[in-house]
Amino acid sequence: MKRRVIIVLSICLLVIILLPFVLAFLELKGQGIFLLSIITVLVYSGIYIFGGLAKLLIYLIYGISTALFLFLLPIDYQFPLIIIGTLLFVLNPLANFESFLEKKLAAEEVLPIRVSLYGSYWPFYTYRKEMKNFYHLPQTRKLYTKRSYLKFRQLTTIFLFASGIFMLIINMNSIANDINNFDWSNFFVFYNVLVIFVLTLIMYKKGFTSTFRGLILLLFPIFIYLLIVSNIAPVVKYTLLGLVILMGIVVLIYEVYKYYHRVSYDYYEYRDLDQRLDVYANALFEPLVYNESYSKVCSFKIKVKSQTFQKHFHDILVYANFFRFIITAYAYGREDVYLHADFHYRHEKRAYRFKTYLESKFKLAIQMTLDDDPNKLIYEKKFFHRPSYIIARALNLANLLKELEIESKIILSFIAYFETKEDLTRFQREYPVQILETLSEESYLTVRIDLPCLNVDYMIEEKIQTLLLSLLSYNGQYVRISVYY
Repeated sequence: MKRRVIIVLSICLLVIILLPFVLAFLELKGQGIFLLSIITVLVYSGIYIFGGLAKLLIYLIYGISTALFLFLLPIDYQFPLIIIGTLLFVLNPLANFESFLEKKLAAEEVLPIRVSLYGSYWPFYTYRKEMKNFYHLPQTRKLYTKRSYLKFRQLTTIFLFASGIFMLIINMNSIANDINNFDWSNFFVFYNVLVIFVLTLIMYKKGFTSTFRGLILLLFPIFIYLLIVSNIAPVVKYTLLGLVILMGIVVLIYEVYKYYHRVSYDYYEYRDLDQRLDVYANALFEPLVYNESYSKVCSFKIKVKSQTFQKHFHDILVYANFFRFIITAYAYGREDVYLHADFHYRHEKRAYRFKTYLESKFKLAIQMTLDDDPNKLIYEKKFFHRPSYIIARALNLANLLKELEIESKIILSFIAYFETKEDLTRFQREYPVQILETLSEESYLTVRIDLPCLNVDYMIEEKIQTLLLSLLSYNGQYVRISVYY
């Protein structure tokens, strides 16, 4: 993976180094050939880094075949071939050969790029990604529940991708056919191609709303370029240019502002009878509990009513999103609200600033406790391993399947471990288990227990309670629950 990144970055650096020499020493024809070369190299570099070696080889076959026939055919017969070349890239008739190459090549050469730029802050950025996915869940849900929406989005994505390929081929062919009259203004045409590919990616990942927002931002450079090359009076030109640039900056600031305000909070809701609290544990944080860098665990006791807290909760989520920490849970008592958050191990001061923010928000003094919890024992004790939390998580996942209109039976899948083989043997008499060798050590045996169940709340709750009691009886330690269908 790292080798792919190094190769592509080296190519980009070489292009940047060569560009001044090309402009200084080559004539327009040579500059045109150089432009065609770097566009080709950059396009295939992008395919290589994001799609892998197998896809690169397949797309090289399509590209070389299209270029060769365009070179051999007269100009009058090239347009139909451009359409055929576009269909080659879109329909991918060599898909089976691509699959064959993926099996033969090393996994690192064909897997999608996985490079983390976040360092020890990766848990927060992973959490933010999940939060954004949950924010877009209503749109994503339509992919499963509305077939017409799914088809329309797929067709739009294919149309955008095909348009980008078509514009790329036809513009490169146009420059090649008129290479003696090359003009660097042709380079800006490829910005339009880039816009289409970016919009295609956004459409594929996010949907129509995000694509529209991206389109608005990406149009401003086009407007600026058109004003620069226009023949209108200088006073009018520069006035309009200033207004467009100012408007672009305003729109960009607004989109950044809205980006941080697009927050969401999915939760496991349950009643903790021992602590007499109504708990709302962060469901999006659940897969990230056991991380090494967010080890500053902070709890705040706020003497306000639940209604008052809810009025300000969105602002609290926005504040956490901007300053890169995670709200892990909140709970309501009779007179107090308890708010829990995890901070990066370097951000102890940020925890105290957050306390100040809460005090200014609620206009009262707030009690705060701050602990180092690298092993997540505090979170396990308060939330993660409490039976009510486990049941609430299972019901949340099961209800999500109902919302997606998946009516099949579900499987409650538990991960647990036993410290002795004797305890595991006794437990196996009641439940079928699968020993997970890769997760086991000499001191303990990790197992998975899969329980089929109807997607009915009381049946799910009964099965979980019974299994947890059995684990307790045979000295088994619960680790995690998942729900499948």
